[in-house]
Amino acid sequence: MLSGRYGNYCSSYSLHILDFIVLSLTIPGFTEEYLFPNSNRMPKSKAEKAKKQEKPPNGIDTPPLEPVDEAELTSEPAKDAENGDKSFSKVLSEIQKINITMTERFDGLEASLATAQASLMSICGRLQEVENASSDHNHCLSLVEKTCLKLQADNEALRLKVLDLEGRSRWQNFKIVGLPEKIENGLMVEFLFFPKLLGADNFDKPLDIDRAHRLGGRTPGERDHPRVTIAWIHSVQVREKILQLAREQFPLNYNGKAIHIFPDIPTEVVKQRQVFQGVRKRLMDAGARCSFYYPARLRVTHGSMVKVFSTPREAEEFLGTIQEGSD
Repeated sequence: MLSGRYGNYCSSYSLHILDFIVLSLTIPGFTEEYLFPNSNRMPKSKAEKAKKQEKPPNGIDTPPLEPVDEAELTSEPAKDAENGDKSFSKVLSEIQKINITMTERFDGLEASLATAQASLMSICGRLQEVENASSDHNHCLSLVEKTCLKLQADNEALRLKVLDLEGRSRWQNFKIVGLPEKIENGLMVEFLFFPKLLGADNFDKPLDIDRAHRLGGRTPGERDHPRVTIAWIHSVQVREKILQLAREQFPLNYNGKAIHIFPDIPTEVVKQRQVFQGVRKRLMDAGARCSFYYPARLRVTHGSMVKVFSTPREAEEFLGTIQEGSD
């Protein structure tokens, strides 16, 4: 059976054929002349003609009509009936041909529709699979995002711990910049120049240096800057004292060479302290003394006031109060 829209078309077409037959039957004279050819009834035109001959018009007597030949009356309806049968058979034949043609076409359309429906069902199934896979992927991505956020937090915590451990491992180190090459004669640990540089009266006992060496593999030429020297002082108190004396006696000079002594701190801590560089210089120009608490907190001493700042903005505000007080 036909289904869907094409089935409706076939039903509508059948109804049109029935309407055609009904309308044909309702045509005046069609039933008597074509569907009932063996009827003894005379054609309407001949009967009216005979009736007119029987009754004179307007009551006036007319001469009698000549007798009508019965063979003539019966031969004409027979011919008309035969022609009607042929016409009706031809109409039915054409209707049957049209019906067969439309049936074949609708069968082809039904097959095409079935193929299209099968393809559509396949596409719908695949689309459902894609939607399910997309939902699963979204769920997996949500889990991955949560895991990444947790890993980022853990990584940041570990980074801070590693930075703290690196700073603690370097806590007893300091760097010496400007010390001429080969002045230690290959014995850097035994080369004790701090009493001569900073004053022997500042040290009540010999310095205990655990390790000391230069940074970098190759020996520079005479025109190059000397390599940086790094030293590990056994006592933290002695290290702090050397750094304090270096700040107080700045600039330092040894055998005509400028010497600079710095604490050994991680590179990331150096970058954190560099953000205070501008405000630190202006504070020092205003008469304040500046230093750092580890890792990167600025300590400012101005007169009797001691302030510690974690951000440059806080130091800027304090600088503003100093400038207002001086005005």
